[in-house]
Amino acid sequence: MLLKLKNHFLRLSIKYKILILFYSIIVVTSLVLALFSYTISTNQLKEEVGNLLLRDTKRIAASIDFLQRDVNELSSFLFLDQRIQNFINPRPDFTKYSLEPLASLLASKDYISFIMLYSFQGDKYYFSNDNSTGVADFYELKSTDFFKQIIKNKGAPMWLSLNSLPFTLIAKNNYPKIAMARLLLDFNTYEPAGILIICINIPTIEKIYLEDLKEKEACFFIADSNNRIISLQSTTPQFTPTFAQKLLNDNILSRENEIITANSSKLLITSSYIPTSNWRLVSIVSLENAINAIKNSFVLLFIRILILCLIFAFGISMYFSSMLTAPLQKLVSSMKKVRQGDFREQVNIDPHASDEIAILVCEYNNMVEKINELINKVLKLEIHKKEAELKALEAQINPHFLYNTLDTIFWKAEKSHDSEVSEMIYSLSRLFRLTLNRGSEFIQVKGEKELIEHYLFLQSKRYKNKLHYSIEIDPDILDHYIPKLILQPFVENAIVRGMENSTTPTFIQITGKKEGENLCFTIKDNGIGMSKMQLDEIKKVLESGKESSVGYAIKNVNERLKLYYENHYKLNIQSQPGQGTEVKLILPIDYISVEN
Repeated sequence: MLLKLKNHFLRLSIKYKILILFYSIIVVTSLVLALFSYTISTNQLKEEVGNLLLRDTKRIAASIDFLQRDVNELSSFLFLDQRIQNFINPRPDFTKYSLEPLASLLASKDYISFIMLYSFQGDKYYFSNDNSTGVADFYELKSTDFFKQIIKNKGAPMWLSLNSLPFTLIAKNNYPKIAMARLLLDFNTYEPAGILIICINIPTIEKIYLEDLKEKEACFFIADSNNRIISLQSTTPQFTPTFAQKLLNDNILSRENEIITANSSKLLITSSYIPTSNWRLVSIVSLENAINAIKNSFVLLFIRILILCLIFAFGISMYFSSMLTAPLQKLVSSMKKVRQGDFREQVNIDPHASDEIAILVCEYNNMVEKINELINKVLKLEIHKKEAELKALEAQINPHFLYNTLDTIFWKAEKSHDSEVSEMIYSLSRLFRLTLNRGSEFIQVKGEKELIEHYLFLQSKRYKNKLHYSIEIDPDILDHYIPKLILQPFVENAIVRGMENSTTPTFIQITGKKEGENLCFTIKDNGIGMSKMQLDEIKKVLESGKESSVGYAIKNVNERLKLYYENHYKLNIQSQPGQGTEVKLILPIDYISVEN
């Protein structure tokens, strides 16, 4: 029975095999997840969300209250410190430097950013932990409602935001601050003698609740007893200071936990008092976002069930995928053997299979067989071609015969005392030898220089007084190797274009030198030059590599340069009508490997 099912499955197309595979996985996992999801009730999520957020709000409010109580206790400690008493009721031997040890208190309480001391005699002193500097003058402070309120509190701590003051208390304040201010009494008379102000940076307070804002559409803000917003942080543009102030003005925050509708969305608002300062911490959260956050608490349980489903699905998929991929694996293995040159390779497959993979394998076997036949045919043709080339090569003139013949003519000219003919024959002979270069594609710079010298010598004899030239190759580069006949085509091109429709003598200057790690060759002439259209056409041929009647020799040189140097060379041609042409060739030194 199982064998029949397997054979039936093998006859199906891959489309239906994949459909069966994934349908089985999806059905099993979806049924399990749907059954589990149905058992979870969401009717009490709103109440659950409200309780969780209220708990978080109270926790944050308690943390802020702890900081404020700690500051109050610190102020009481400073109130009793004799150095503070000496400051507000100074003795003749008192100096402000005696207060410096109190800076250690500032260092031990890293959340405290600034401490100010005033005496009723007009003295002032401050400690700074955030690089804020400068405090208001005492007599300026004495005339403010802020000072009057401190006196009215009779030594009780008073909390406020420095931003709410109508004057500047700290000259250079680097961060917004909240502050605790209290009156200092003289121990001897119990009369008011000074003021102590301890500040905390608002960003320090905000750090306490910023962690709770992550990945939420929420807002936290602190409001004082007069419903003035001290601090506000929001993760959505909806929750602005204006929106928060409206909630305060409408007295919506009368309860700890409340749901309102704003801008067609339900918002969950929780608030908690901060007893020490009589402030309130308020949180505003999108109810939908908060419910989603609560649902995330069930993710772990979902994952556990999903893993069990995937393990079950993995067993099924492994069985089906093995059946699907086995023929493909055989096909890949066979392709590797064919790539290595075994064109007799064939892939065996189950004879009952008739799906797309089976068809592919059959076609592949046919293709390999055809390729093997074609290779055999091409091999035979190549053998015949080589035989024909060998016969043609045998029919060519032996270069040694040509050299010997030229040598014979040279010596006959010498005996006849015809020095000009002798020189031309010698140059032609050397030109042939350097051109053949014993079959090597590379030549030393000095060899290329000699080749060009003999070539120009023969051309000068041909054109008599119409051709002049100069060859200046730096001796330091003569032993470096370059591709042979890489400069001669440019020299030949300069002669052809220089002599064409020109009545004045043509001068060709050839230079070669070392520039950094490159060899730089320049071929310059004073010929008729080229128009911009002609120059653009040559550059286009060099870039595209297409066949063209213009710049054919230059194109061949450029293709050889690409073959040897890839993109590590530069060939630049500049020309203007009536001003000649300049070719500049830059080749990297020792880029090519030459076997001597």
